Amino acid sequence: MLLYWCEDFNVPVLDPREAAGNCAKISATPITEPSDPRPAFDVDKEIVQEAIANEEGDWALASLLVPRDEVVLLNKIPGYADQADEVIVRGRVIGHRFYDILERRWRFRPLYEGAAEILTQRRGWWAILDLDTLPVNYDVHEEKILEGSLPEKKYTHVVVSTRDGRIHGVAKLFRGRRLHIIKSWRAKPQLPPGVPSDLKTFAELNRAYIERKAERAVEFLKRAFSQYKLPVVVSYSGGKDSLVALDLVKRTGHPFYLLFNDTGLEAPETYENVKLVAQRYGAELIWASAGDSFWRAVKEFGPPARDYRWCCKVLKMAPITKAYLERFPQGVVTVVGQRAAESFQRARQKPISSSKWVAKTIVVAPLHEWSALDVWAYIVLHGLPYNKAYEYGFDRLGCLICPANEMAELEQVRRRYPEIYRRLAEEVVSFYGEQFYEEYGIWRWKRGVPGDVARFLKIKAEGRYPVIVRRRDDKVEIEGGRPDVPTALELLKMMGNVNVGSNGVEVSGGKLRATISPDFRTIEGDGALHAAALVVRAQICGHCDLCISWCPTKALSRGPDGRFRVDKERCIGCLICSKACPSAQYLVYRTNEEMNLK
Repeated sequence: MLLYWCEDFNVPVLDPREAAGNCAKISATPITEPSDPRPAFDVDKEIVQEAIANEEGDWALASLLVPRDEVVLLNKIPGYADQADEVIVRGRVIGHRFYDILERRWRFRPLYEGAAEILTQRRGWWAILDLDTLPVNYDVHEEKILEGSLPEKKYTHVVVSTRDGRIHGVAKLFRGRRLHIIKSWRAKPQLPPGVPSDLKTFAELNRAYIERKAERAVEFLKRAFSQYKLPVVVSYSGGKDSLVALDLVKRTGHPFYLLFNDTGLEAPETYENVKLVAQRYGAELIWASAGDSFWRAVKEFGPPARDYRWCCKVLKMAPITKAYLERFPQGVVTVVGQRAAESFQRARQKPISSSKWVAKTIVVAPLHEWSALDVWAYIVLHGLPYNKAYEYGFDRLGCLICPANEMAELEQVRRRYPEIYRRLAEEVVSFYGEQFYEEYGIWRWKRGVPGDVARFLKIKAEGRYPVIVRRRDDKVEIEGGRPDVPTALELLKMMGNVNVGSNGVEVSGGKLRATISPDFRTIEGDGALHAAALVVRAQICGHCDLCISWCPTKALSRGPDGRFRVDKERCIGCLICSKACPSAQYLVYRTNEEMNLK
């Protein structure tokens, strides 16, 4: 994808045809997919400057490459073990900032116009090589270095050039002052002259484009509201995208409610922003809350992971489902700020869809085709009250200790919100018994650390579960934990008649049969896996009660003692409750590659 830049005003251009009348020169620079750059706030610029100064040993160079009084963009990119961004100055990629997990700090790899600036200025670490080309993975020994300035520290990045200056590259310094070339390219010119610029200038230059886009979004919302004729709720997270979605809904003139789901793991600035936004828009605020569910559930489930996200059901789906069923039993249209550019998963979602998690809920995403720059331009143009946590270097807001976070983000949390990070760290170490799971963020995966991270850390670690369920044909074995037999017997009623004998438990009379050993560790029969799900549900429960909310016949409830009760007269044996339950899904069905109930 190409990023367009107005050289006259030194700001990004969202539509080059629209801006052509105001910009004498518009440049175009390829940027890395998914190509969703965002503006760098002052703290972001400070982080990049510090990374450059530490890597290149030159604070003056850092200030030269990343001016504080100009618009700078950060474009998140893959290919590194942790968070990494292209740093874009004056419409050119000057290098990558990347987070080093081992050193727990940001680093910088100069590239393209940034490298050209280093070579021209003769600042930082650089070398002119007695070579005609710069082959990648080629080792350059000291006798081939014609001139330059090399660091003392190994693995530091050094900008290199052929003797004729036609090819530039970047190398790493190894022992014996040996340079290992890791990337090369046809030489770029140094950065063009810049002028002071800010987000207001950027927004004004792109006003016509943004307003047209907003008008289309408003019309899209009006059609959706007219089609479904249900109460409208704007799901507001405290983030930039849902803020713009909220403002667009306000422009439709349609009545709406405002929903904030408090996971109990939000930044203090988010709570302040939600109250401010609710007051500004005059909407009734529905405050769904998970309370301290995370800290109670983590002791049952263990720490969540990217492939073990029980937390989403316990902290989000459960309180939202409860709030919607209580307030809008007839159904609801919920407007969200999701954008296709955020992730591959969201790119596959349609702008209008039925929620697979919250019954009778139509999900409408008016920003599906918007970029992060579109969103920020709209916020600046309309003076919307965005969450101040963005100014502290956070790219995304929500659960502060989400397993989807990179270590760079978790380090920000550790520094700014030390108490919540300390509690997480204690839970991780308590569950895994080893410090490195917390130190390097290994807890974020269950089925093995991804290759790029594993290679970087040179470590092998497997995730652990509170219980392990293994299926072989029609036989299932459960390892770990302590079965809750009374609750398991109650839940097993969903599958049919439950007969307890000296040889164990027989479940029959329904569509599926199961025989359970006296210790509840071995289950056999064509219904073994589903019976195992009920046994595990009895043992590992986050008390989210999604199972109760999802029951279509209201056959499942909790008694005065808090234990589950199954009304056999109402139960139809559909086991939809197991589909809703995070224990059943993450500890039984997904680990056995059976996502759908029979």
